[in-house]
Amino acid sequence: MNLKIKLLAIMFVFALQSIAMWSATTSLCPVTLQCQQKPLLGNSHRPTKAPANYSIPLTVYYDEDSKQLLVTSFVEGEYPYFIYNDSKDLISQDILYANGNNNYCITLDSCDKGSYNFVVVYNGCVFMGTFVICE
Repeated sequence: MNLKIKLLAIMFVFALQSIAMWSATTSLCPVTLQCQQKPLLGNSHRPTKAPANYSIPLTVYYDEDSKQLLVTSFVEGEYPYFIYNDSKDLISQDILYANGNNNYCITLDSCDKGSYNFVVVYNGCVFMGTFVICE
């Protein structure tokens, strides 16, 4: 009986720590990048036999506390990016020069409250994700 109480106490403490860690990371919101424009294959609009896998080796999170986009690259390369507001006005643009498994921060201090589109060009494809600034 004493062993069961100790085990229950350990599980309870572990659960409380897990909840505390989860609440500490809620300021990060994932920005899912989806392919918007696919490259033409041989200047033909005909369908291909096998569907291509259009994916990008980047993960992007919006950090509400620091008002930054946190970008992690998994493959070396150049990633031109653009940030647009709801009115389709260009807010920021630059190129991320990745050396593989690097983290980058894009500061959004000049951006007002609202919805924004993060656009990245990779291998001839245009990938777009949306994030919202609440403050």
